[in-house]
Amino acid sequence: MNAKMTAVALFVVAMAAGTAWAQDDDLAAGAALYASQCKVCHGLVAPPPTGDIGPALSQRRAVRLAMQQSGVDTMRDVPLEMTSGWSVSAADSHDTAGTRIAVAPPYGPNLRGIYGRPAGSIETFVYSNAFLKALKGMEWNDASLDVWITNPQKWVPGVYMFYKQPDAEVRRKIILYLKAN
Repeated sequence: MNAKMTAVALFVVAMAAGTAWAQDDDLAAGAALYASQCKVCHGLVAPPPTGDIGPALSQRRAVRLAMQQSGVDTMRDVPLEMTSGWSVSAADSHDTAGTRIAVAPPYGPNLRGIYGRPAGSIETFVYSNAFLKALKGMEWNDASLDVWITNPQKWVPGVYMFYKQPDAEVRRKIILYLKAN
């Protein structure tokens, strides 16, 4: 009987370890999905390494500097040379004289700590009236984030978010990442 108990215990430990490894993979996939599909509008979620301001902050400073130098404080195209803090990839290293880029502040609120937070609670963000009327104070959890990411316009017509994600597995991984950050 002791051998059976040991075998069962080893099986349970192996299953738990496999689940933990799978969740780590899903978390990494969620981070990559967030970076490719959400970050452009919502910014970074995971905190930067200690003592490192990271490229996102230096890029935001370059955008703000470019906007100040161009005399605007809203979405605007700005001469590329005003964004001197940005690096240009080898593929884009051709002559950029006279090139203009579009810059804008982030479209959506920062999502760091969104899981468990009441909707519409970032005081520095201006939410649409439709969003505030329908969702203000609702808690962001697995179910609400899943419905929201699936199709925000269908849930709350008139909101500013137009991203849709029909793939349940992609949504699950993004939500897992948001939950962890």
